[in-house]
Amino acid sequence: MILEANNQSINFLNFDTTFANKKLMLSLSGGTDSALLLYLFCLYKPDWDIICHTGIDKYKDPWLGEYASDIIHFMNKTFPNVNIIHEIYKFDSLDDRNLYYSKKEWDAQPDKSILPTPEGFSKAWTARPFKRKIRQKYKLKLSTHGISHNPPVDVQKEMGFRNTVETLRDKKYDELKPGTNGNIHYMPFINIDKKFIAGLYEQFNLIDTLFLSTMSCIGFKKETKNFTEPCRKCFWCYEKKWAFGCYDGGQK
Repeated sequence: MILEANNQSINFLNFDTTFANKKLMLSLSGGTDSALLLYLFCLYKPDWDIICHTGIDKYKDPWLGEYASDIIHFMNKTFPNVNIIHEIYKFDSLDDRNLYYSKKEWDAQPDKSILPTPEGFSKAWTARPFKRKIRQKYKLKLSTHGISHNPPVDVQKEMGFRNTVETLRDKKYDELKPGTNGNIHYMPFINIDKKFIAGLYEQFNLIDTLFLSTMSCIGFKKETKNFTEPCRKCFWCYEKKWAFGCYDGGQK
């Protein structure tokens, strides 16, 4: 099906999904993209089992579970007949052991633009075994997450946040990424930016409901006054402000 917003469009679920056996593994980060993706699957695949997973990094995301749980609560109220399971796991990507072993693996990566810093790679590396266990537990073949394209480079420069971006999101990618054992990873938003996401929130009347339950800021405790307000200087704050006209919680 074609979804259009703000002069951008995607062909949502334009592939044969029979291999998935009506089951999906969805990365629920607490942000606007993953929350919208969960909404779309609940809307268009109400007979599927949707297994959401949320990884909480000890020092970076202490309140992430609360935001993700609020999103799940909204979905349960909106789609009471959809079977949504929420798996939450906690880890410490800055632990010395995790940093040591993940840096060794990061050093061996030929393309470091995908996860350009050892710290960022450490988070993905540390969360990997938890995701594997969830995939095995529910026998999942199809996974998805809501990563979207960067805002245009001229916007990044004009607003002064070019130095904070993940440059991998400047590139174009295939929406479907084959994995091992017949697994498929689906990234429907990978080639469209946050303006498209904001447009769909408006189309589905989610601005005053679901949007207010999302969290994008990744600022640390001091920068966010003990996580009570957005830092207004991380990439995710800039991006949300550009697309939605406000920060987390609708703050200006």
